[in-house]
Amino acid sequence: MKTYILKCSFLFILLILPIIGCVKHINSDCYKGKVVSLNNGDGCNNILEIIECPEAGGLSIGSTTTFDPTLAFSKINKGDLIYFKIIQYNKWTGPANAACLWPEFTAQIEFCDNNK
Repeated sequence: MKTYILKCSFLFILLILPIIGCVKHINSDCYKGKVVSLNNGDGCNNILEIIECPEAGGLSIGSTTTFDPTLAFSKINKGDLIYFKIIQYNKWTGPANAACLWPEFTAQIEFCDNNK
């Protein structure tokens, strides 16, 4: 009986592993970013730091970019992880001062489903 259970368990594992390995991310073209700065009326920028990139991503991990939090599905707080697509981006060329964090890029983004 023990050998029968062992064989069935082994067969079950062999059947399940290929199925699990084929699952792809629903939003595989989305970046994953961490909110590192929010403009709370202090004149600073809303900034995301990219922590995961899609395979065909234009920006690299560690890059920072601006974003518009009012376009999000829900309220965003500093430290939140969000998923997004970059529609367009440009190198930051604006002024900077020591009181705020400044991004490397300005970007127009579209939020992905953040319920992963």
